[in-house]
Amino acid sequence: MRKVLLFTALGLLLAGIGAAYAADIPRQRDPVLPGVGFEQYPEPILVKVAQAGFKFLDYPIGARSASLAGAVSTVPGDAHSVFWNPAGLGFLKGGEAFGGYSKWIADIKYNYGGFAYNVNGVNAFGFGLMTVDNGTIQGTRINTKAPDGFQDTNTFKPKEYYATFAYARKVTDRFSVGGALKYAHQDLGQSNILNPLNQPVVVGNKDSKVAFDLGTYFNTGFRTVTLGVNVNNFAKTVNYQGENFELPRRVAFAFSADLLTLGNHKSEKQKLGFMMDVEKPLDFSERILTAVEYLYAAPKSPFGVALRVGYRFKHDTETYSVGAGLKFKTSGGRGISFDYAYKQFNKSYFSGVQTMSGSVMF
Repeated sequence: MRKVLLFTALGLLLAGIGAAYAADIPRQRDPVLPGVGFEQYPEPILVKVAQAGFKFLDYPIGARSASLAGAVSTVPGDAHSVFWNPAGLGFLKGGEAFGGYSKWIADIKYNYGGFAYNVNGVNAFGFGLMTVDNGTIQGTRINTKAPDGFQDTNTFKPKEYYATFAYARKVTDRFSVGGALKYAHQDLGQSNILNPLNQPVVVGNKDSKVAFDLGTYFNTGFRTVTLGVNVNNFAKTVNYQGENFELPRRVAFAFSADLLTLGNHKSEKQKLGFMMDVEKPLDFSERILTAVEYLYAAPKSPFGVALRVGYRFKHDTETYSVGAGLKFKTSGGRGISFDYAYKQFNKSYFSGVQTMSGSVMF
């Protein structure tokens, strides 16, 4: 049974990876504004940047993830893995509930929460929910007689949210596989466009999609060296006004290790973790996410502290991130934790953002 599960998971991962690396296939475009003065572009059109929709699926979940620059594909035993790499749930001990709040760029705010539970040390289940507040946006429509060429219409509030249901199985004491089913919804209000007869019509911009995540986690057994692979947001395309968009699919190859153990200086009270994700997003070239996490907890003490720093290489707007965490956990597995992160962006575009999250272990 373990071999069947293992080969099934690997087959699905390879299929997802192949699909992710086929992302440069030309995207078809349907004409939206017919008539004189609207150029009809020849097919095919290669678009690499900003070609994904439902971008809220990319927002970082958890202050720990935000401070580690998203290099969390090999972080085990954390309930937030329902959003990251579901295979990490296989090493969760007991249960954990979590929640958090982020003030994102462009005055966007979002909340998230969820829980995960390892039933018998082998099978783990999890659920997560994320909602986005984009604020109120002023609608406009084309008016060639107006001084600015447009006029204001009604205001509207976009609606975005998604839920994820995750399952992981600990195949061996060092290897786990996991998958997640997502339901995502987006409502961008209404638009005034021209139909094929050059007549103005009002259309809605609302859609819902089902997506899948797949992941693996493997502790090599050599001085805490851990490897991981995960594919996120594998789904059908979204169509708005003749344009087809895919969800922000990504594939990540990950590596992590405790640098102290790797250097033959293993410590019972300190860990210095190094994490790296090499990711292939749908709408950008390959990126390298790197992070370092320092953990300190005195032997037999329920208190622990974490200091974190991360950096995203080859990213067009994000740069470094920093954060910290506090944890209180008894020998029986019950406790609480609190994490904070600050992410810096290219100052030419956006100011830095902050996020906070907390967990309860049971």
